[in-house]
Amino acid sequence: MSEKKYVRVKPPATVLRHPDGYMVTPDAGQPYSVDDPLVKAFPWQFASDDEIGAERDKPAPESVPVEKATRAPGERRPTRRGL
Repeated sequence: MSEKKYVRVKPPATVLRHPDGYMVTPDAGQPYSVDDPLVKAFPWQFASDDEIGAERDKPAPESVPVEKATRAPGERRPTRRGL
């Protein structure tokens, strides 16, 4: 099994504290080596190009139908009255 040599930032990119102590916003277009200290410190923030492409190409979740809360003009709705 071959290991990926380069990874990219998962969108959206966030500000991270570099292990050397300064704040950095990784560039999403730039490949980072898997040996980079930032990648080692924040592995969940990086992924291979294949993983990012698969996530982007996933179909959107099905929309849930929303119940109407009001009646349309002329529409009759059954009602129950308490006893």
